[in-house]
Amino acid sequence: MDRRLIRTAVFGSPDSDDPALCPETPDELDAFRLEHADVTIWCGTMFEGGCGRRLTTRRCTDRICHFAHYGTSDESVRCTRTARGKDSADHLYAKAHLAAWLRTQGLTAQFTYPEPLGSALLVHLEDGRTLLVHLDRNQPADWNGDSWEIILGPGVLVPVSILSERGYVQRLRFEDRPGGGRVMRFGTEHPGQGTTWDSLESVTLTPRGLNTTTRPDAVRAPLTEDPRPQQPPAPARGTIIDIASQPIRASSSRQDDAVKLAVMHLDRALREQPELLYTRVGAIKRLLEKDHLPENVARLRLALKRGQAGLDQRTQERQSLLQQLQQTPTDALLTRVSMLMNDVNVSSAEREMHRVAREKINAEQAVRRRQRQEQSAAQRRQREAEQRAWREQRTLAREQEQAEQHALREQHEAAREREEAERRERAEREEARRQAAALQAEKERAEKIAYLAPFVLGALKKAARERRVTTWLEIRERTGQRDLTRLSYEDRLSVLQAVEKKTKPDAPLWSAILAATGTPEALNLYRDLATLLHRPVPHDDTELLAHAAADCARLRWQ
Repeated sequence: MDRRLIRTAVFGSPDSDDPALCPETPDELDAFRLEHADVTIWCGTMFEGGCGRRLTTRRCTDRICHFAHYGTSDESVRCTRTARGKDSADHLYAKAHLAAWLRTQGLTAQFTYPEPLGSALLVHLEDGRTLLVHLDRNQPADWNGDSWEIILGPGVLVPVSILSERGYVQRLRFEDRPGGGRVMRFGTEHPGQGTTWDSLESVTLTPRGLNTTTRPDAVRAPLTEDPRPQQPPAPARGTIIDIASQPIRASSSRQDDAVKLAVMHLDRALREQPELLYTRVGAIKRLLEKDHLPENVARLRLALKRGQAGLDQRTQERQSLLQQLQQTPTDALLTRVSMLMNDVNVSSAEREMHRVAREKINAEQAVRRRQRQEQSAAQRRQREAEQRAWREQRTLAREQEQAEQHALREQHEAAREREEAERRERAEREEARRQAAALQAEKERAEKIAYLAPFVLGALKKAARERRVTTWLEIRERTGQRDLTRLSYEDRLSVLQAVEKKTKPDAPLWSAILAATGTPEALNLYRDLATLLHRPVPHDDTELLAHAAADCARLRWQ
Protein backbone atom coordinates (compact mmCIF):
# COMPACT_ATOMS: atom_id res chain seq x y z
CA MET A 1 0.00 0.00 0.00
CA ASP A 2 1.31 3.46 -0.89
CA ARG A 3 1.89 5.22 2.47
CA ARG A 4 2.04 8.60 0.72
CA LEU A 5 -1.72 8.49 0.20
CA ILE A 6 -3.76 10.41 2.77
CA ARG A 7 -6.19 7.97 4.43
CA THR A 8 -7.30 10.08 7.44
CA ALA A 9 -8.72 13.57 7.97
CA VAL A 10 -11.17 15.45 10.21
CA PHE A 11 -14.73 16.64 9.62
CA GLY A 12 -16.00 20.19 9.94
CA SER A 13 -12.98 22.43 10.44
CA PRO A 14 -9.15 22.38 10.54
CA ASP A 15 -9.08 22.35 14.35
CA SER A 16 -11.67 19.59 14.70
CA ASP A 17 -10.84 16.25 16.32
CA ASP A 18 -13.77 14.43 14.67
CA PRO A 19 -11.85 11.77 12.67
CA ALA A 20 -12.60 10.69 9.10
CA LEU A 21 -11.28 7.54 7.39
CA CYS A 22 -11.44 7.31 3.58
CA PRO A 23 -12.92 4.00 2.33
CA GLU A 24 -10.67 1.91 0.08
CA THR A 25 -13.08 0.74 -2.65
CA PRO A 26 -14.94 2.94 -5.18
CA ASP A 27 -18.36 1.60 -4.13
CA GLU A 28 -17.73 2.37 -0.46
CA LEU A 29 -16.41 5.81 -1.39
CA ASP A 30 -19.61 6.58 -3.32
CA ALA A 31 -21.64 5.74 -0.20
CA PHE A 32 -19.23 7.82 1.92
CA ARG A 33 -19.73 10.84 -0.35
CA LEU A 34 -23.50 10.57 -0.10
CA GLU A 35 -23.41 10.22 3.69
CA HIS A 36 -21.12 13.25 4.14
CA ALA A 37 -22.27 15.39 1.22
CA ASP A 38 -22.86 18.45 3.44
CA VAL A 39 -19.73 18.08 5.58
CA THR A 40 -16.31 19.53 4.76
CA ILE A 41 -13.12 17.48 5.17
CA TRP A 42 -9.80 18.95 6.34
CA CYS A 43 -6.14 18.08 6.84
CA GLY A 44 -6.56 18.78 10.57
CA THR A 45 -4.07 20.46 12.86
CA MET A 46 -4.58 17.60 15.33
CA PHE A 47 -2.31 15.52 13.07
CA GLU A 48 1.43 15.94 13.52
CA GLY A 49 2.39 18.33 10.69
CA GLY A 50 -1.22 18.83 9.52
CA CYS A 51 -1.52 21.95 7.33
CA GLY A 52 -5.20 22.77 8.01
CA ARG A 53 -6.08 22.87 4.30
CA ARG A 54 -9.27 21.61 2.69
CA LEU A 55 -9.32 18.03 1.38
CA THR A 56 -11.36 16.24 -1.26
CA THR A 57 -11.87 12.54 -1.98
CA ARG A 58 -10.07 10.84 -4.86
CA ARG A 59 -11.94 7.90 -6.47
CA CYS A 60 -9.50 5.33 -7.91
CA THR A 61 -9.80 1.93 -9.54
CA ASP A 62 -6.09 1.15 -9.97
CA ARG A 63 -5.26 1.78 -6.29
CA ILE A 64 -7.14 2.47 -3.07
CA CYS A 65 -9.31 5.57 -2.78
CA HIS A 66 -7.88 8.39 -0.64
CA PHE A 67 -8.05 12.05 0.38
CA ALA A 68 -6.18 14.75 -1.55
CA HIS A 69 -5.45 18.46 -1.01
CA TYR A 70 -7.11 21.11 -3.11
CA GLY A 71 -4.61 22.89 -5.33
CA THR A 72 -3.08 26.16 -4.12
CA SER A 73 -0.61 28.69 -5.49
CA ASP A 74 0.64 29.67 -2.02
CA GLU A 75 3.83 27.65 -1.52
CA SER A 76 4.20 28.94 2.05
CA VAL A 77 1.37 26.65 3.14
CA ARG A 78 2.81 23.16 2.83
CA CYS A 79 1.65 19.91 4.40
CA THR A 80 4.30 18.21 6.53
CA ARG A 81 2.25 15.35 7.95
CA THR A 82 4.53 12.59 9.16
CA ALA A 83 1.86 9.88 9.07
CA ARG A 84 -0.97 9.50 6.59
CA GLY A 85 -2.12 5.88 7.03
CA LYS A 86 -5.34 4.85 8.74
CA ASP A 87 -3.56 4.41 12.10
CA SER A 88 -2.49 8.08 12.07
CA ALA A 89 -5.91 8.98 13.55
CA ASP A 90 -5.84 6.42 16.37
CA HIS A 91 -5.61 9.19 19.00
CA LEU A 92 -8.72 10.89 17.56
CA TYR A 93 -10.72 7.66 17.32
CA ALA A 94 -9.66 6.73 20.85
CA LYS A 95 -10.92 10.09 22.12
CA ALA A 96 -14.25 9.79 20.28
CA HIS A 97 -14.93 6.24 21.50
CA LEU A 98 -13.78 6.88 25.08
CA ALA A 99 -15.91 10.04 25.34
CA ALA A 100 -19.00 8.14 24.15
CA TRP A 101 -18.16 5.21 26.44
CA LEU A 102 -17.83 7.48 29.49
CA ARG A 103 -21.11 9.26 28.67
CA THR A 104 -22.97 5.95 28.78
CA GLN A 105 -21.75 5.59 32.38
CA GLY A 106 -22.71 9.14 33.34
CA LEU A 107 -19.08 10.31 33.43
CA THR A 108 -17.39 13.29 31.80
CA ALA A 109 -13.73 13.97 31.19
CA GLN A 110 -11.28 16.37 29.61
CA PHE A 111 -9.03 15.09 26.84
CA THR A 112 -5.57 16.38 25.92
CA TYR A 113 -3.17 15.34 23.16
CA PRO A 114 0.50 15.35 24.31
CA GLU A 115 3.32 16.17 21.89
CA PRO A 116 4.09 14.74 19.43
CA LEU A 117 0.48 14.58 18.27
CA GLY A 118 -0.71 11.02 17.83
CA SER A 119 1.67 9.53 20.40
CA ALA A 120 -0.78 9.47 23.31
CA LEU A 121 -4.12 10.60 24.73
CA LEU A 122 -4.68 11.83 28.29
CA VAL A 123 -8.14 11.40 29.84
CA HIS A 124 -8.67 13.62 32.92
CA LEU A 125 -11.64 12.38 34.96
CA GLU A 126 -13.65 14.67 37.25
CA ASP A 127 -12.51 12.80 40.36
CA GLY A 128 -8.84 13.59 39.64
CA ARG A 129 -7.87 10.27 38.08
CA THR A 130 -5.97 10.28 34.77
CA LEU A 131 -6.04 7.58 32.11
CA LEU A 132 -3.07 7.44 29.71
CA VAL A 133 -3.65 5.89 26.28
CA HIS A 134 -0.10 5.21 25.05
CA LEU A 135 0.00 4.88 21.23
CA ASP A 136 3.69 5.43 20.40
CA ARG A 137 5.18 2.09 19.32
CA ASN A 138 8.74 3.47 19.37
CA GLN A 139 8.76 4.80 22.94
CA PRO A 140 8.05 2.86 26.17
CA ALA A 141 5.17 3.85 28.41
CA ASP A 142 5.91 5.65 31.68
CA TRP A 143 4.77 2.94 34.09
CA ASN A 144 5.87 4.94 37.15
CA GLY A 145 4.22 8.20 36.15
CA ASP A 146 1.18 9.92 37.59
CA SER A 147 -1.38 8.07 35.47
CA TRP A 148 -3.99 6.15 37.43
CA GLU A 149 -4.19 3.54 34.64
CA ILE A 150 -2.27 3.01 31.38
CA ILE A 151 -3.95 1.61 28.26
CA LEU A 152 -1.65 0.45 25.45
CA GLY A 153 -2.52 1.12 21.83
CA PRO A 154 -2.22 -1.26 18.83
CA GLY A 155 1.22 -2.81 18.43
CA VAL A 156 2.71 -1.27 21.60
CA LEU A 157 5.00 -3.77 23.33
CA VAL A 158 5.11 -4.25 27.09
CA PRO A 159 8.25 -5.48 28.89
CA VAL A 160 7.91 -8.98 30.30
CA SER A 161 9.01 -7.72 33.70
CA ILE A 162 6.25 -5.10 33.80
CA LEU A 163 3.60 -7.61 32.71
CA SER A 164 4.73 -10.12 35.32
CA GLU A 165 4.92 -7.45 38.03
CA ARG A 166 1.48 -6.00 37.33
CA GLY A 167 -0.23 -9.28 36.50
CA TYR A 168 -2.07 -7.67 33.57
CA VAL A 169 -2.07 -4.70 31.18
CA GLN A 170 -5.00 -3.02 29.47
CA ARG A 171 -5.04 -2.66 25.70
CA LEU A 172 -7.22 -1.26 22.94
CA ARG A 173 -7.45 -1.94 19.23
CA PHE A 174 -9.44 -0.70 16.24
CA GLU A 175 -11.40 -2.59 13.58
CA ASP A 176 -12.42 -1.06 10.26
CA ARG A 177 -16.12 -0.48 9.72
CA PRO A 178 -17.55 -0.95 6.18
CA GLY A 179 -18.03 2.40 4.46
CA GLY A 180 -15.48 4.25 6.63
CA GLY A 181 -14.92 4.69 10.34
CA ARG A 182 -13.46 2.39 12.98
CA VAL A 183 -14.72 0.39 15.97
CA MET A 184 -12.71 0.23 19.22
CA ARG A 185 -12.35 -2.74 21.58
CA PHE A 186 -10.83 -3.10 25.05
CA GLY A 187 -8.51 -6.00 25.87
CA THR A 188 -6.78 -7.40 28.95
CA GLU A 189 -3.42 -9.16 28.52
CA HIS A 190 -2.23 -11.66 31.14
CA PRO A 191 1.23 -13.26 31.37
CA GLY A 192 1.41 -16.38 29.21
CA GLN A 193 -2.29 -16.13 28.25
CA GLY A 194 -2.40 -13.50 25.53
CA THR A 195 -5.10 -10.84 25.28
CA THR A 196 -8.86 -11.29 25.75
CA TRP A 197 -10.87 -8.66 23.84
CA ASP A 198 -14.21 -7.14 24.89
CA SER A 199 -16.59 -4.67 23.31
CA LEU A 200 -16.92 -1.27 24.98
CA GLU A 201 -20.37 -2.26 26.23
CA SER A 202 -18.76 -5.10 28.25
CA VAL A 203 -16.35 -2.80 30.12
CA THR A 204 -17.16 -0.38 32.95
CA LEU A 205 -15.02 2.11 34.86
CA THR A 206 -15.24 1.82 38.65
CA PRO A 207 -13.30 3.50 41.47
CA ARG A 208 -11.20 0.33 41.65
CA GLY A 209 -10.38 -0.16 37.96
CA LEU A 210 -11.64 -1.25 34.57
CA ASN A 211 -14.09 -4.12 35.00
CA THR A 212 -13.96 -6.49 32.02
CA THR A 213 -15.12 -10.02 31.33
CA THR A 214 -11.65 -11.31 32.24
CA ARG A 215 -11.42 -9.12 35.36
CA PRO A 216 -15.01 -8.72 36.64
CA ASP A 217 -13.81 -7.30 39.96
CA ALA A 218 -10.81 -5.30 38.81
CA VAL A 219 -8.34 -3.73 41.18
CA ARG A 220 -5.73 -1.42 39.72
CA ALA A 221 -2.30 -3.02 39.88
CA PRO A 222 0.65 -1.23 41.53
CA LEU A 223 3.18 0.16 39.10
CA THR A 224 6.43 -0.45 40.93
CA GLU A 225 6.23 -3.71 42.87
CA ASP A 226 4.49 -7.08 42.97
CA PRO A 227 1.78 -6.96 45.69
CA ARG A 228 0.10 -10.03 47.11
CA PRO A 229 -3.73 -9.83 47.30
CA GLN A 230 -5.34 -10.13 50.73
CA GLN A 231 -1.96 -9.54 52.48
CA PRO A 232 -0.28 -6.50 54.07
CA PRO A 233 2.21 -4.69 51.83
CA ALA A 234 5.45 -6.66 51.50
CA PRO A 235 8.74 -5.18 52.75
CA ALA A 236 11.31 -3.84 50.35
CA ARG A 237 13.13 -6.40 48.21
CA GLY A 238 16.19 -7.89 49.79
CA THR A 239 14.64 -7.75 53.31
CA ILE A 240 13.47 -11.01 54.92
CA ILE A 241 11.23 -11.08 58.02
CA ASP A 242 10.72 -14.38 59.81
CA ILE A 243 7.09 -14.66 60.87
CA ALA A 244 6.72 -18.45 60.82
CA SER A 245 7.26 -18.79 64.57
CA GLN A 246 4.53 -16.28 65.45
CA PRO A 247 0.97 -17.58 65.72
CA ILE A 248 -1.73 -15.90 63.71
CA ARG A 249 -3.75 -13.69 65.98
CA ALA A 250 -7.51 -13.37 65.84
CA SER A 251 -8.77 -11.18 63.05
CA SER A 252 -8.62 -7.48 63.89
CA SER A 253 -9.06 -4.40 61.77
CA ARG A 254 -5.89 -3.04 60.21
CA GLN A 255 -6.94 0.46 61.25
CA ASP A 256 -6.81 -0.61 64.94
CA ASP A 257 -3.10 -1.45 64.74
CA ALA A 258 -1.16 1.83 64.51
CA VAL A 259 2.07 0.15 63.38
CA LYS A 260 0.42 -1.82 60.61
CA LEU A 261 -1.51 1.24 59.52
CA ALA A 262 1.61 3.43 59.45
CA VAL A 263 3.59 0.85 57.46
CA MET A 264 0.68 0.40 55.04
CA HIS A 265 0.44 4.18 54.52
CA LEU A 266 4.18 4.43 53.96
CA ASP A 267 4.20 1.65 51.36
CA ARG A 268 1.22 3.22 49.61
CA ALA A 269 3.05 6.56 49.53
CA LEU A 270 6.09 4.86 48.04
CA ARG A 271 3.92 3.27 45.35
CA GLU A 272 1.27 5.84 44.53
CA GLN A 273 1.48 9.00 46.69
CA PRO A 274 5.09 10.24 46.79
CA GLU A 275 3.89 13.73 47.78
CA LEU A 276 2.84 12.24 51.18
CA LEU A 277 6.17 10.52 51.78
CA TYR A 278 7.49 13.12 54.29
CA THR A 279 4.30 12.87 56.34
CA ARG A 280 4.43 9.06 56.37
CA VAL A 281 8.11 8.99 57.37
CA GLY A 282 7.38 11.45 60.20
CA ALA A 283 4.61 9.17 61.47
CA ILE A 284 7.05 6.22 61.49
CA LYS A 285 9.59 8.28 63.47
CA ARG A 286 6.99 9.29 66.06
CA LEU A 287 5.94 5.67 66.53
CA LEU A 288 9.57 4.64 67.04
CA GLU A 289 9.79 7.16 69.88
CA LYS A 290 6.66 5.75 71.57
CA ASP A 291 6.58 2.01 70.74
CA HIS A 292 9.31 -0.13 72.32
CA LEU A 293 8.01 -3.61 71.50
CA PRO A 294 10.88 -5.46 69.75
CA GLU A 295 8.73 -6.83 66.94
CA ASN A 296 7.21 -3.40 66.24
CA VAL A 297 10.59 -1.64 66.45
CA ALA A 298 12.03 -4.05 63.87
CA ARG A 299 9.14 -3.47 61.50
CA LEU A 300 9.26 0.31 61.97
CA ARG A 301 13.01 0.49 61.41
CA LEU A 302 12.71 -1.50 58.18
CA ALA A 303 9.87 0.75 57.07
CA LEU A 304 11.87 3.87 58.03
CA LYS A 305 14.80 2.59 55.97
CA ARG A 306 12.54 2.19 52.94
CA GLY A 307 10.99 5.60 53.51
CA GLN A 308 14.35 7.36 53.95
CA ALA A 309 15.61 5.72 50.75
CA GLY A 310 12.53 7.00 48.97
CA LEU A 311 13.12 10.53 50.35
CA ASP A 312 16.75 10.46 49.25
CA GLN A 313 15.75 9.24 45.82
CA ARG A 314 13.11 11.99 45.58
CA THR A 315 15.68 14.65 46.58
CA GLN A 316 18.19 13.36 44.03
CA GLU A 317 15.50 13.29 41.37
CA ARG A 318 14.50 16.90 42.15
CA GLN A 319 18.10 18.14 42.01
CA SER A 320 18.78 16.24 38.77
CA LEU A 321 15.61 17.56 37.15
CA LEU A 322 16.43 21.12 38.24
CA GLN A 323 19.84 20.85 36.57
CA GLN A 324 18.22 19.53 33.39
CA LEU A 325 15.63 22.30 33.59
CA GLN A 326 18.39 24.92 33.75
CA GLN A 327 20.15 23.48 30.72
CA THR A 328 17.12 22.64 28.54
CA PRO A 329 13.93 24.15 29.95
CA THR A 330 10.88 22.30 28.66
CA ASP A 331 7.26 22.20 29.71
CA ALA A 332 7.46 18.48 30.53
CA LEU A 333 10.48 18.97 32.82
CA LEU A 334 8.80 21.96 34.48
CA THR A 335 5.72 19.87 35.21
CA ARG A 336 7.80 17.11 36.79
CA VAL A 337 9.83 19.57 38.88
CA SER A 338 6.70 21.43 40.04
CA MET A 339 5.35 18.19 41.49
CA LEU A 340 8.51 17.89 43.61
CA MET A 341 8.63 21.50 44.86
CA ASN A 342 6.13 20.94 47.70
CA ASP A 343 8.63 18.88 49.68
CA VAL A 344 9.65 20.46 53.00
CA ASN A 345 13.39 20.18 52.34
CA VAL A 346 13.35 22.32 49.19
CA SER A 347 15.99 25.06 49.50
CA SER A 348 15.48 28.71 48.58
CA ALA A 349 18.06 28.34 45.81
CA GLU A 350 16.07 25.48 44.31
CA ARG A 351 12.88 27.52 44.52
CA GLU A 352 14.62 30.42 42.76
CA MET A 353 15.86 28.09 40.00
CA HIS A 354 12.31 26.77 39.62
CA ARG A 355 10.88 30.32 39.46
CA VAL A 356 13.36 31.49 36.80
CA ALA A 357 12.77 28.40 34.67
CA ARG A 358 8.99 28.78 35.00
CA GLU A 359 9.11 32.42 33.88
CA LYS A 360 11.39 31.53 30.96
CA ILE A 361 9.12 28.71 29.83
CA ASN A 362 6.04 30.89 30.23
CA ALA A 363 7.68 33.54 28.05
CA GLU A 364 8.56 30.95 25.42
CA GLN A 365 5.03 29.59 25.52
CA ALA A 366 3.66 33.11 25.03
CA VAL A 367 5.88 33.51 21.96
CA ARG A 368 4.71 30.15 20.62
CA ARG A 369 1.08 31.10 21.26
CA ARG A 370 1.54 34.30 19.27
CA GLN A 371 3.20 32.33 16.49
CA ARG A 372 0.36 29.83 16.49
CA GLN A 373 -2.16 32.65 16.41
CA GLU A 374 -0.38 34.23 13.46
CA GLN A 375 -0.16 30.88 11.74
CA SER A 376 -3.85 30.24 12.44
CA ALA A 377 -4.70 33.65 10.99
CA ALA A 378 -2.67 32.88 7.86
CA GLN A 379 -4.32 29.49 7.58
CA ARG A 380 -7.74 31.09 8.08
CA ARG A 381 -7.06 33.54 5.26
CA GLN A 382 -5.88 30.66 3.12
CA ARG A 383 -9.03 28.70 3.92
CA GLU A 384 -11.21 31.67 3.04
CA ALA A 385 -9.43 31.95 -0.30
CA GLU A 386 -9.89 28.24 -0.87
CA GLN A 387 -13.56 28.48 0.01
CA ARG A 388 -14.02 31.28 -2.51
CA ALA A 389 -12.39 29.16 -5.18
CA TRP A 390 -14.13 26.02 -4.06
CA ARG A 391 -17.51 26.87 -5.55
CA GLU A 392 -15.96 27.58 -8.93
CA GLN A 393 -13.85 24.44 -8.71
CA ARG A 394 -16.88 22.40 -7.74
CA THR A 395 -18.86 23.64 -10.74
CA LEU A 396 -15.88 23.13 -13.04
CA ALA A 397 -15.23 19.69 -11.61
CA ARG A 398 -18.88 18.70 -12.07
CA GLU A 399 -18.86 19.86 -15.70
CA GLN A 400 -15.54 18.14 -16.31
CA GLU A 401 -16.81 14.94 -14.74
CA GLN A 402 -19.93 15.01 -16.90
CA ALA A 403 -17.81 15.60 -20.02
CA GLU A 404 -15.49 12.76 -19.05
CA GLN A 405 -18.42 10.44 -18.44
CA HIS A 406 -19.93 11.36 -21.83
CA ALA A 407 -16.60 10.79 -23.58
CA LEU A 408 -16.17 7.54 -21.72
CA ARG A 409 -19.61 6.35 -22.79
CA GLU A 410 -18.80 7.21 -26.41
CA GLN A 411 -15.50 5.37 -26.15
CA HIS A 412 -17.22 2.33 -24.69
CA GLU A 413 -19.85 2.39 -27.45
CA ALA A 414 -17.22 2.72 -30.18
CA ALA A 415 -15.16 -0.06 -28.62
CA ARG A 416 -18.25 -2.26 -28.41
CA GLU A 417 -19.08 -1.64 -32.09
CA ARG A 418 -15.49 -2.41 -33.10
CA GLU A 419 -15.51 -5.61 -31.08
CA GLU A 420 -18.83 -6.64 -32.64
CA ALA A 421 -17.55 -5.95 -36.17
CA GLU A 422 -14.35 -7.87 -35.47
CA ARG A 423 -16.36 -10.75 -34.05
CA ARG A 424 -18.60 -10.89 -37.14
CA GLU A 425 -15.57 -10.73 -39.41
CA ARG A 426 -13.86 -13.54 -37.52
CA ALA A 427 -17.02 -15.63 -37.64
CA GLU A 428 -17.38 -15.07 -41.40
CA ARG A 429 -13.74 -15.98 -42.02
CA GLU A 430 -14.09 -19.06 -39.86
CA GLU A 431 -17.27 -20.12 -41.67
CA ALA A 432 -15.63 -19.60 -45.06
CA ARG A 433 -12.60 -21.58 -43.98
CA ARG A 434 -14.81 -24.34 -42.63
CA GLN A 435 -16.86 -24.52 -45.82
CA ALA A 436 -13.72 -24.55 -47.97
CA ALA A 437 -12.24 -27.30 -45.84
CA ALA A 438 -15.47 -29.28 -46.06
CA LEU A 439 -15.61 -28.89 -49.86
CA GLN A 440 -11.97 -29.89 -50.17
CA ALA A 441 -12.50 -32.90 -47.93
CA GLU A 442 -15.60 -33.93 -49.90
CA LYS A 443 -13.73 -33.52 -53.17
CA GLU A 444 -10.82 -35.62 -51.95
CA ARG A 445 -13.25 -38.23 -50.64
CA ALA A 446 -15.10 -38.39 -53.96
CA GLU A 447 -11.83 -38.72 -55.85
CA LYS A 448 -10.67 -41.49 -53.54
CA ILE A 449 -13.97 -43.37 -53.88
CA ALA A 450 -13.94 -42.97 -57.67
CA TYR A 451 -10.36 -44.24 -57.72
CA LEU A 452 -10.99 -47.29 -55.50
CA ALA A 453 -14.34 -48.38 -57.01
CA PRO A 454 -12.84 -50.05 -60.18
CA PHE A 455 -10.38 -52.05 -58.09
CA VAL A 456 -13.16 -53.29 -55.81
CA LEU A 457 -15.43 -54.14 -58.77
CA GLY A 458 -12.64 -56.06 -60.49
CA ALA A 459 -11.89 -58.02 -57.33
CA LEU A 460 -15.57 -58.87 -56.83
CA LYS A 461 -15.97 -60.07 -60.43
CA LYS A 462 -12.87 -62.24 -60.15
CA ALA A 463 -14.16 -63.76 -56.93
CA ALA A 464 -17.49 -64.48 -58.63
CA ARG A 465 -15.76 -66.25 -61.49
CA GLU A 466 -13.73 -68.29 -59.02
CA ARG A 467 -16.93 -69.20 -57.11
CA ARG A 468 -15.76 -67.77 -53.77
CA VAL A 469 -16.54 -64.93 -51.40
CA THR A 470 -14.07 -62.26 -50.35
CA THR A 471 -13.39 -59.58 -47.71
CA TRP A 472 -12.07 -56.02 -47.69
CA LEU A 473 -8.73 -57.25 -46.37
CA GLU A 474 -8.40 -59.81 -49.14
CA ILE A 475 -9.29 -57.21 -51.77
CA ARG A 476 -6.56 -54.93 -50.35
CA GLU A 477 -4.01 -57.76 -50.55
CA ARG A 478 -4.98 -58.68 -54.11
CA THR A 479 -5.18 -55.12 -55.44
CA GLY A 480 -2.44 -53.53 -53.35
CA GLN A 481 -4.76 -50.64 -52.35
CA ARG A 482 -3.94 -50.17 -48.68
CA ASP A 483 -6.51 -47.41 -48.26
CA LEU A 484 -9.29 -50.00 -48.47
CA THR A 485 -8.81 -51.14 -44.87
CA ARG A 486 -8.56 -47.55 -43.60
CA LEU A 487 -11.94 -46.55 -45.02
CA SER A 488 -14.73 -45.65 -42.62
CA TYR A 489 -18.07 -47.38 -42.72
CA GLU A 490 -19.61 -44.50 -44.69
CA ASP A 491 -16.69 -44.47 -47.17
CA ARG A 492 -17.05 -48.22 -47.81
CA LEU A 493 -20.76 -47.75 -48.38
CA SER A 494 -19.98 -45.00 -50.90
CA VAL A 495 -17.41 -47.25 -52.68
CA LEU A 496 -19.99 -50.06 -52.99
CA GLN A 497 -22.55 -47.55 -54.24
CA ALA A 498 -20.07 -46.52 -56.97
CA VAL A 499 -19.39 -50.20 -57.77
CA GLU A 500 -23.12 -50.83 -58.32
CA LYS A 501 -23.58 -47.66 -60.38
CA LYS A 502 -23.88 -49.60 -63.65
CA THR A 503 -25.62 -52.68 -62.22
CA LYS A 504 -29.04 -53.17 -63.82
CA PRO A 505 -32.09 -53.05 -61.54
CA ASP A 506 -32.94 -56.71 -62.09
CA ALA A 507 -29.36 -57.96 -61.86
CA PRO A 508 -27.85 -59.19 -58.55
CA LEU A 509 -25.53 -56.84 -56.64
CA TRP A 510 -21.78 -57.47 -56.79
CA SER A 511 -21.67 -56.50 -53.14
CA ALA A 512 -23.38 -59.79 -52.30
CA ILE A 513 -19.95 -61.46 -52.58
CA LEU A 514 -18.81 -59.37 -49.57
CA ALA A 515 -22.09 -59.89 -47.69
CA ALA A 516 -21.87 -63.65 -48.13
CA THR A 517 -19.00 -63.72 -45.61
CA GLY A 518 -21.69 -63.23 -42.95
CA THR A 519 -19.84 -60.68 -40.82
CA PRO A 520 -22.06 -58.09 -39.08
CA GLU A 521 -20.38 -55.21 -40.95
CA ALA A 522 -20.75 -56.95 -44.32
CA LEU A 523 -24.44 -57.66 -43.72
CA ASN A 524 -25.09 -54.09 -42.52
CA LEU A 525 -23.31 -52.65 -45.59
CA TYR A 526 -25.35 -54.90 -47.88
CA ARG A 527 -28.64 -53.91 -46.19
CA ASP A 528 -27.82 -50.16 -46.23
CA LEU A 529 -26.68 -50.38 -49.90
CA ALA A 530 -29.94 -52.12 -50.87
CA THR A 531 -31.88 -49.36 -49.13
CA LEU A 532 -29.96 -46.68 -51.08
CA LEU A 533 -30.62 -48.55 -54.35
CA HIS A 534 -34.31 -49.08 -53.44
CA ARG A 535 -33.98 -52.89 -53.47
CA PRO A 536 -36.01 -54.95 -51.02
CA VAL A 537 -33.96 -57.28 -48.78
CA PRO A 538 -34.86 -59.31 -45.67
CA HIS A 539 -34.48 -57.67 -42.25
CA ASP A 540 -33.35 -60.85 -40.54
CA ASP A 541 -29.60 -61.48 -40.77
CA THR A 542 -30.04 -65.22 -41.51
CA GLU A 543 -32.48 -64.56 -44.33
CA LEU A 544 -30.27 -61.72 -45.59
CA LEU A 545 -27.25 -64.07 -45.67
CA ALA A 546 -29.28 -66.61 -47.67
CA HIS A 547 -30.38 -63.83 -50.03
CA ALA A 548 -26.73 -62.80 -50.54
CA ALA A 549 -25.70 -66.40 -51.19
CA ALA A 550 -28.42 -66.70 -53.85
CA ASP A 551 -27.16 -63.51 -55.54
CA CYS A 552 -23.61 -64.93 -55.50
CA ALA A 553 -24.84 -68.02 -57.33
CA ARG A 554 -26.48 -65.86 -59.99
CA LEU A 555 -23.30 -63.77 -60.35
CA ARG A 556 -21.21 -66.82 -61.23
CA TRP A 557 -23.10 -67.16 -64.51
CA GLN A 558 -22.59 -63.57 -65.60
